[in-house]
Amino acid sequence: MSNPTLHATYSDASQAAGEQAAALQLLLARAAAEPDLALALAQVDTTEMKGALDTANLLVALAEAEAERDLNAGLAERHRRRAAAGAALGDPCRCAHSAATHSPRLTANGLLPCRHGHCGCRDLAFR
Repeated sequence: MSNPTLHATYSDASQAAGEQAAALQLLLARAAAEPDLALALAQVDTTEMKGALDTANLLVALAEAEAERDLNAGLAERHRRRAAAGAALGDPCRCAHSAATHSPRLTANGLLPCRHGHCGCRDLAFR
């Protein structure tokens, strides 16, 4: 590579590293003033986040994380109930519909209601 190319490459790398250092200095100052911020930053998975960590993108990431939490909590509860009842995979609810027909998310009352039209089963319970 030529000297001008190497100069440009290293100059760009230096500028990017300087921006990174400035951002880290800001985070260090804020984290020192608010230790919970440092803990929160360590928990955030930014690999799938796109764009800046501004309010709009953080709200999108928060909504996605809450949806994933709720879905997995519902699925965990479904399997906990299955194990507690000694039911096998594929065993139906007492309403005769499959567990998959019931909501994958818990309601505010901790229920997994049946989603089959006009069933009326308010909560998943294995026979």
